Amino acid sequence: MSNSVPENSSDIPLSSLSAGRRASVIAASVIAAGALAFHFGMTALYNTPFNPIREKYDEQIHSYMSPYFGQDWHLFAPNPISEDSGLLIRAKIPGPDGAQVTTQWSDVTTPHIDKLHDQRFWPSRVERLPTAVRQQLDGWRDPQLEKLRAENQPVQPTGGAATAATDPTEPAGELKPALTQAELDGRDSAMRYAQALASAEARRLWGADVEAVQVRVVSNEYPRFSERYTRESKGKVDYYDLDWAKPLKVTR
Repeated sequence: MSNSVPENSSDIPLSSLSAGRRASVIAASVIAAGALAFHFGMTALYNTPFNPIREKYDEQIHSYMSPYFGQDWHLFAPNPISEDSGLLIRAKIPGPDGAQVTTQWSDVTTPHIDKLHDQRFWPSRVERLPTAVRQQLDGWRDPQLEKLRAENQPVQPTGGAATAATDPTEPAGELKPALTQAELDGRDSAMRYAQALASAEARRLWGADVEAVQVRVVSNEYPRFSERYTRESKGKVDYYDLDWAKPLKVTR
C-alpha cells in the first residue's frame, strides 16, 4: 500500500515538518496575528468617541491611521441638505502705477459646479475642489470634543440677512478640552488646501503677479420646513473670512 502524498504544501500537517520549519511557521503566524490585532485595535480606537485612551495617545493613533487607513464612513443615508455653500476669493495685485490693489470678491464655486453639470458621465475631480475646501475647513474638529466644548462657549447671536460668522479655523478663546494633535494637523491641512485653491484660482483670474490671496466662505441656510409656505422666509446667509495669505506655487 503506497503512502498518500498531499496535493499541496498547505495539506502537510505541522507535526511532519522539521523543528526549524515548524518554528518558522509558528513565528510567522504569531507575527501576522499580532499585526492584525494591533491594526484592528488602532482602528477601533480611531473610530471610538473621545475617551481617556484617545486623549493620551491621540497623536500616536492619528499618525498610524493617516493617511492610508483613515476612516470616512458614508454608508447610511446622510442628513438632508439644509444649506448651500460656496467660496469667494480676492487678491492683492500690483496696479498700473505699481501700487498694490485689492480686487473684488470673485465666486469660484459656481463655475466649477456648472462644469460638473456638463460632465454627467465622467466628471472631473478638479471641479469638486471648492466644495471639498469648505468641508475640510468646517470638519477638522472632533465632533465629540466639540460637544464638550460647546458647553463652555456662550451662545452666538444670530439674525440679519447676512452675518459674519465665527471662523472655525480660529480657536475661540481657551478651549476645554484643548485641541488635539489630530485636530491641529487637520486644521493645518485644511488651511493649506484652501490656500492652494485660492492661489490657483487667483492666478487664473488676475494673472501670475498675485501678491496675496484671501478666502471667504459663504453659506446660505435654507428656510426651515415649517416656514415653507411663508413668502417672506428667505433663510439666512452667513460668511467668514480667512486671513490674508501668500500665494502657493500649485502644480496641476
